[in-house]
Amino acid sequence: MAIALLSAPTSTNQTSEIIEREILAQIEEQDVVSLDTLVVLLPQYSWSQIFHAVDCLARCGKISLRRHRFDYALFSTHYTA
Repeated sequence: MAIALLSAPTSTNQTSEIIEREILAQIEEQDVVSLDTLVVLLPQYSWSQIFHAVDCLARCGKISLRRHRFDYALFSTHYTA
């Protein structure tokens, strides 16, 4: 007797979604956040986890990402500069 199992999202996908939600919450609260500040605000995640989530959010248009000298600024899509 074979039992069909539904594959649940991997913990990596779940973690990425959680990080993305936390990043969006920070940006919505502050309008503009630097990548370095975000790393300090979310110490439970590694720099690479945060960078990956920021990259995904920027590519799908949920945030705006701009380089300013040696840092990156993350903007809410509702932010007008």
